[in-house]
Amino acid sequence: MKQKPNYLTLHIPDPFDASVQARLIHMDILDESGCINESAMSAMAGIFSGLFFDDLCDFYQNTKELWSIYQIFAELYEKKDHQHLYLFLSIQYDNMRKPLPDPVWFLAGNDAAVKTFMLQFMERYRKLMAADGFLEAHEEVGEI
Repeated sequence: MKQKPNYLTLHIPDPFDASVQARLIHMDILDESGCINESAMSAMAGIFSGLFFDDLCDFYQNTKELWSIYQIFAELYEKKDHQHLYLFLSIQYDNMRKPLPDPVWFLAGNDAAVKTFMLQFMERYRKLMAADGFLEAHEEVGEI
């Protein structure tokens, strides 16, 4: 009988170690077979895109800064470049001097989870930008 690994030992958590699969299963992001739980991922992407949007609005003082960040995200989203979207998200948290939230950090060890998360994250982020008038304001001055 194959013994299950013990993930309860003390170590520095790392999204690239052997525990990543178990951590994503514990968060209900993956099911036991390793498939993405779409409804859990959708909820997670919605929550973290909303928090990220609010963090950006709290950190930056003018809409031009928010707009320039959004443009880079939008360009990467149009290319469906989920890896660079994830990296750019991480860089924005660094710029705001905030850690990348743990649930988002642990996605880094699973490329399919990063892809699903970032594409859903961007759909919500785009809606938030549109809802708060950022997109229309920049369309009017020809920035789109």
